[in-house]
Amino acid sequence: MQWARYQNSSNRVNTMLSNLLRTIKKFPKRLSNSTGARLDGLPRIGFTRAIVWAAAGLILVSLVYLAQSSNAALIARNLRIKQLRLEEVQRENAQLRYEIAAATSPSSIDQRARKLGLAPAKNVVYGNMPALRVDLADVMPAFAPKINPPDKTAPPSTDSLWQQLAALFGFSGASDRVQAKTK
Repeated sequence: MQWARYQNSSNRVNTMLSNLLRTIKKFPKRLSNSTGARLDGLPRIGFTRAIVWAAAGLILVSLVYLAQSSNAALIARNLRIKQLRLEEVQRENAQLRYEIAAATSPSSIDQRARKLGLAPAKNVVYGNMPALRVDLADVMPAFAPKINPPDKTAPPSTDSLWQQLAALFGFSGASDRVQAKTK
């Protein structure tokens, strides 16, 4: 009976070992360095599913490429339009410069003046005009400096109104000119 037990237990061990070996053969060999062993553990996808994913990736890359190339073409078109406009404005500026040069030349000015009935002056009189003294407060009151009011104790001017006007237009006496040169 003991023999039967031993035999029975050895059969059990043999069946357990064979079951264990079958189970081990089903699992991938993870200890191996080959890529085939590592890929065995991954879930398998069908051939058609792989083709569909590859086609979807190719379509996505194509769309990105088309978007980039159409954007580049649009930018190139806008650049060309702006270059043409720039060339047109440069031609127009050159034409206007030519017209200005022609209109401001002395011969052109002389010709237009003669058409208007103007002629060169025959008797030219030159006169010396002293600089006009303009009060800044009258011209630009907002920007005028703050000046103290004039001293009321100053003596009034002894020149008459006619002498002041003559001095304003440069017709004062010779003594003023002599004094100006000596100072």
